Amino acid sequence: MYLKRKYASVIGAAFILLSSSFAVNAQTSYHDRTVPRLVVEIVVSHMRYDYLNRFTKNFSEYGFRRLMMGGVVCTNARYNYMFTQNSPGVATLATGTQPSQHGIIGDGWINYTTNEPISSIVDLNVMGVGCNEDEGQFSPRQMVVSTVADELKRHYKDSKVISIAQEPEGAILAGGYTPDEVYWFDERYGGWATSSYYKMFLPEWVQNFNKSGRKDEYASKLWHVSRPIEEYVFQKSNAILLDTTVKFTFDMLFKPKNKDYNRLNETPFGNSYLKDFAIEAIKNNGLGQDDIPDLLMLNFSSQKYITEYYGVESTEIEDAFYKLDQDIAELMDYLLKTVGKDNFVVVLTSNHGSSDDVRIGSGANSGTFNAMQFKVLISGFLSAQLGQENWVSEYRNRQIYLNRRLIFERGLSLPDIQNQVATFSLQFGGVAQAITATTLHTNYYGRGIMQKIQNSFFPKHSGDIIINLLPGWIELPDEESNWVTSSSGSPYEYDTHVPLLWYGANIESQVIHRGVDMMDVAPTVCDILGIAHPNASEGTAISEIVAVL
Repeated sequence: MYLKRKYASVIGAAFILLSSSFAVNAQTSYHDRTVPRLVVEIVVSHMRYDYLNRFTKNFSEYGFRRLMMGGVVCTNARYNYMFTQNSPGVATLATGTQPSQHGIIGDGWINYTTNEPISSIVDLNVMGVGCNEDEGQFSPRQMVVSTVADELKRHYKDSKVISIAQEPEGAILAGGYTPDEVYWFDERYGGWATSSYYKMFLPEWVQNFNKSGRKDEYASKLWHVSRPIEEYVFQKSNAILLDTTVKFTFDMLFKPKNKDYNRLNETPFGNSYLKDFAIEAIKNNGLGQDDIPDLLMLNFSSQKYITEYYGVESTEIEDAFYKLDQDIAELMDYLLKTVGKDNFVVVLTSNHGSSDDVRIGSGANSGTFNAMQFKVLISGFLSAQLGQENWVSEYRNRQIYLNRRLIFERGLSLPDIQNQVATFSLQFGGVAQAITATTLHTNYYGRGIMQKIQNSFFPKHSGDIIINLLPGWIELPDEESNWVTSSSGSPYEYDTHVPLLWYGANIESQVIHRGVDMMDVAPTVCDILGIAHPNASEGTAISEIVAVL
């Protein structure tokens, strides 16, 4: 008994000493950890995860492959909500929470009080700067929670936060409420614009860039394939024209129009133009040049238009990623040269993927859903049941917004009408589920498609009935959209599964195969920066990354 007590005392003392030593070392390592001088978040719109594997053999060593081989690859990163669109994706990456919390359920919705459409970023109290005043009335005021950028500015008031995107939604929602500078591409004049929410005048360096002539150079550039055509994974396209004098080009873009700046968003050169502007932003703002951490957010979105027109298995979209690979390589080279690998972190991901090409389809499991036709038939159904009135305020993003004011004035039951419309909706081809707002209010779904629908539901912004289409089906907003071959906005694998790559200071090469929720990106970035998480964040920092900080 004595020996047992003696050995127990020795073991206990050793344990206490070991624990004490571990605590000191942990405390020392925590306080000695180095916060990177610059974090760069790159969002590549419409990038499906499978593109990484399918195109890797043709990527250069210095773009995507540099991030993949020298950093962390999360192979199972997914969004866990239904409406996988630009605005919700950017907002989730910025806030660490679902649309059900940050309120950005789509690129737009309907105001129940006025029955008027609402944009995720429109703010009539501000004016455009560097563009027509009425064409740049944007701000982040529709988002109801804080972002990584907001928390960084709270922690380090002298941190520089800059957000740049081809589309205003991508720049504004990423930048949050308190960024230093936010810019987006102005299609009318071809420059980079902002709004009076951020600045009353464009900085001199932006004005000089807008006058530099690069916009005309890119807008008039022929689009040639980057590699010999036999090396491409995807060789199906109706738009490719073979000509020995110009190699390959794309007949839609074969005769470029000078100063047709809209086409910059429809070709890979829109991405290149953004890359050039991003490098100028780093240079002119001194990003990453002192010990106070800075944040740069970039959103490349030319793939959106290329995917919608040509499809997800086209030579055009494949070539767009090869050109983007070159742009990322150039950006990375600049960061390594001016900031240094030990001083910056890059995270690259996507705001959503894209559906399979409905022209190719996967057997019989694909189709198009005509939104305009659906709205007309729903309106007719309600008029037949309740009398000839304007019972439907709007149909948008697979959501039916009922005229609640009229329903309440007539003393009718809103849940009853919602249920009738949901039941009727299930008769339409391509409809998988139709669920009411009342059902989502009063029930909890812990998994599957219904959980993803609920995670997209924000009562003040969401519709009365939410429609989910079958896998492979896409929605056409009107008859004129019959050229669309691929789209986003579903809860399925092709829309939710996206790349997630981490590279830079203190990040060692590894592959993470476990599931990662895209809500985890924001808290991981916050832990890298050593700041508080956004106020509504539900995500968890990726342990394999933050453990080595």
